[in-house]
Amino acid sequence: MVASPNDIERAPRSVMSLTQILSFLTLVEEGGVARASKRLGVGHSTVSAHSKLIGEEIGRHQFSRTPGGFTVTAAGLDAYNRLRAFVAHASFCFNYFRREATVAASFVTVAMPSGFPGSMLDLAAKKVSLHLTKTAPEICLVPAYGEVSPTEDLLGLYYGEAETDALTIRDRWILVRSGANIGWSERVLSRADLFDQRIQVPKLPAELHGSLLTLAEMAHFSLEWSDSGIQGILSSASQLQKFCAIVPESLLNGGMAAEYFECVAIESTDCDPKISIFCAAYPLIAARLHAELQMLIQANTGCAVPPGEPVPSEPEALSLKHCRSFIALYEEGNVRRAAQRLSIVQPALTVQLHHIEEQAGCSLFTRSHHGLQANERADVLYGLLRPLIAEFNATLVHLRSAVKKGVSPVRIGLIPALDDESLMSEGFATALDKWSRTYGDGVAQVMEGYSSTLVRWLHSGKIDFALIDRVFMDPALIFEPIAEDTMAVVVDSASGLIRPGPVTVEQLAQLPLVLPSSRHGLRTLLAQTLRQRGLSLQPRFEVDSMAGCLSLVKIARYATILPMGSVYKSRDRRRLSVHEIREPRIIRTMCLARSRVKPSSPAERNFLEELRLAFLDSGDHRESGMNIMAPQRAEPSHVS
Repeated sequence: MVASPNDIERAPRSVMSLTQILSFLTLVEEGGVARASKRLGVGHSTVSAHSKLIGEEIGRHQFSRTPGGFTVTAAGLDAYNRLRAFVAHASFCFNYFRREATVAASFVTVAMPSGFPGSMLDLAAKKVSLHLTKTAPEICLVPAYGEVSPTEDLLGLYYGEAETDALTIRDRWILVRSGANIGWSERVLSRADLFDQRIQVPKLPAELHGSLLTLAEMAHFSLEWSDSGIQGILSSASQLQKFCAIVPESLLNGGMAAEYFECVAIESTDCDPKISIFCAAYPLIAARLHAELQMLIQANTGCAVPPGEPVPSEPEALSLKHCRSFIALYEEGNVRRAAQRLSIVQPALTVQLHHIEEQAGCSLFTRSHHGLQANERADVLYGLLRPLIAEFNATLVHLRSAVKKGVSPVRIGLIPALDDESLMSEGFATALDKWSRTYGDGVAQVMEGYSSTLVRWLHSGKIDFALIDRVFMDPALIFEPIAEDTMAVVVDSASGLIRPGPVTVEQLAQLPLVLPSSRHGLRTLLAQTLRQRGLSLQPRFEVDSMAGCLSLVKIARYATILPMGSVYKSRDRRRLSVHEIREPRIIRTMCLARSRVKPSSPAERNFLEELRLAFLDSGDHRESGMNIMAPQRAEPSHVS
């Protein structure tokens, strides 16, 4: 993903560091400054200062005061959910780079219920993620918190009815109550012990409500349902003499609960909660997650982390400041220009570069009087860090934005088309027309942008989905390939620049070319293919608009490179000669891109289906160089 200058200018300013983010995440998980500072090995004031800075950066209160200390607000939980996923991504990138993995990076989303930071589910996911850093460093396990339901392309934990291919674990109900016996009890409560008690229920996944109601009827106790999370209830109740709440052990932050309350298990019944892991997409990783979670529950310690065992920590990551510095050096190819872009002095940036290469364990640039020339290792690191910083910027924008209410229109991102006769334009128009007949009162907002811009808009929530021309390495998004489009050289039919028939990539370097700039996805695709052949393109003009490229082709003896599906219908009208590129063929992949975890409205789902059908109904256009394809997904390999 290559950023344009506008991307840099619009990036939100932030002094937030990974260290401060980790302090904030730990404070949320531990539920208290003393516990967080002990786990991190730093002073109380450091944890408080770091968390305060996070709140100031976001501009929303992360914690609220309670009689027993503080509790996480809804804004704080939202920040935790998003920053927790970002830290997992950041830790993966540097580990993957330093291990010099030969297998392409693969991002696997593990969906979990929101509202239970520091729970046993959280810890099991962390343990599996750390296991993968050693056994399969090419796989990044990214947590996603929210409403969980089984899907084909997610790995996730939920409490609903088990699917046929799901792995299941028997959980147990835990009673958390005030009294003299603080800590985890070895005693097991019978149903008779619960008779006539009034027990609070924190906000739990809806799938657990039925079994809990049945247990209450069987044991003859009453339930007080709360809209507060378990951490909020425990924090508010720490000063109460009579308090009792019930929660599944897998969702309880055991260490925090046992600091002020007695935690005791309830005898096993048919109403016990059952954890299901849907695993159709990633059975090997799911099996590991199942084993870790089952081992934690069977340990019967009453705490996700037994006493004396450290909480798993994230692998080392490159600081956000150094990530930004490396990206600026890579994109500018010059220390002076990169320093100006970062608003720092040149010697300071040179020192940072030495530190980055020291941490990376290798040289990243060749220095000369012309500037910096990135090597292959720098290419790999850039491919990892650019999406990471884009994710951080989008996360920051989201967390700073105010919550908007009301029903939103369907917001669609679209890459610019050559004209209304291109296959992409025809397919999109057909889908939009059919959708409007179903949703006559619905509003569709169509916004054009290059693929990198559309991906940024998806991250920030500006659009709901997009039709783009390449697949990005992005753990937060799903890319569904729907068509392949062959690239071709296009000239005026009277120019005589090219003989009839296809052309090779070696011939491209000899042509007077008009091409999009490097910020355009088509240029990136061409550059990647030619680089593999040791070739590069030196166009006479750079024009981002495809129509602008064709205008120059028509008025002078120039050539351009475009997808055949964009021009196959208009070549006679425009008097064009189209020559497919072969040896090798260069393929543009058209994709539907959408958020991996954001739930879609019925109107959005309907439009997506109409768009798929519009391309499928068009069939294979062999003459146009376009091939309609079905989406494919590969299971990450080397998981043990």
